[in-house]
Amino acid sequence: MEQKKTRFYLIRHGETDWNKGGRYQGWTNIELNENGREQARLLGKRFAYLPLDAIYVSPLNRAIATAEPMAKAKGLTPIVDEHFKEINFGEWEGHTIQELSEKYGKVYTDFFDDPFSYPMPGEGSFQNVMKRAVAGFEELEKRHKGENIAIVSHGGLLRVMLVALLGLDNRFYRKTWMTNTSITMLDVMEDGRRLLMTLNDKAHLEMGEFWNTGE
Repeated sequence: MEQKKTRFYLIRHGETDWNKGGRYQGWTNIELNENGREQARLLGKRFAYLPLDAIYVSPLNRAIATAEPMAKAKGLTPIVDEHFKEINFGEWEGHTIQELSEKYGKVYTDFFDDPFSYPMPGEGSFQNVMKRAVAGFEELEKRHKGENIAIVSHGGLLRVMLVALLGLDNRFYRKTWMTNTSITMLDVMEDGRRLLMTLNDKAHLEMGEFWNTGE
């Protein structure tokens, strides 16, 4: 007999100008750009055809704006949850990799090469980030058994969370990517197993020209 499952859609926010410029955003409250708003619209059209019981969202504007079209499509009100706020990078925010490498040298490059082993400003360590994100996820696991839940958050936070939830090698963080508004689907089975069903699914972006009805 097939086990009843709880399905989580882990969604990265739409594009911002800082994404385009390769700048660390962290807790800096950057808005979606025009392309990001279009990505969010296509995400909403896709979720019109998917079952969804609740939407949890980072408190940052770029995540909230990404969640709005899908929430409207399903008649839901997004619930802001601080657990899913992006990683806080403190004074590094607003800078590119090149700028940080030049300004901080080995302090930054060691972190970039192995972020789970070296500290950073803001939250201090990826272990702190992991603890925060997993605590939020486990609360939702208990609260929404057997339901379909979306978490609209940030690429860095979601990848750190996946490493912890699936017991992956820390190197996974640097060996994968989440495109803006991509969907990563994680099922939690009745026996507690967590199964990664899809990673970085961006079909709604790739099929966007066919979904454009001119509305």
